[in-house]
Amino acid sequence: MTTPLIGDGRVLRVCDLCGGVDDGPRHIITAGPDFMDPVSDEIVDRVLELAPKEHRARLLRELQDRSAQDRHRDCCREAGCPDGDCDRLTAGVEHLRDGELLDHLVGLQSGTEQAK
Repeated sequence: MTTPLIGDGRVLRVCDLCGGVDDGPRHIITAGPDFMDPVSDEIVDRVLELAPKEHRARLLRELQDRSAQDRHRDCCREAGCPDGDCDRLTAGVEHLRDGELLDHLVGLQSGTEQAK
């Protein structure tokens, strides 16, 4: 499954939880070098399937970096966001994805959206 790209120069990234390749909003969680288990073959296969050829090498290198995780906000929330940030930022708008979620998050940041 692919998702629509937001564009505007946003960088393609992999979601470390689902293997999705897109430029949607992420929760980036950093920790020590042994933060996560090795990447599963299923996630690598999904990245190879979804990533444009010109981005595959970079995305696979980033995926192998185990000192941080890039997670879709919804994937992180569903997995149990470690600091509750995804729960708080998406409360009441759990259905939003991609550009709509980005617009919501930008609205929260600028104070134009009310937390629900």
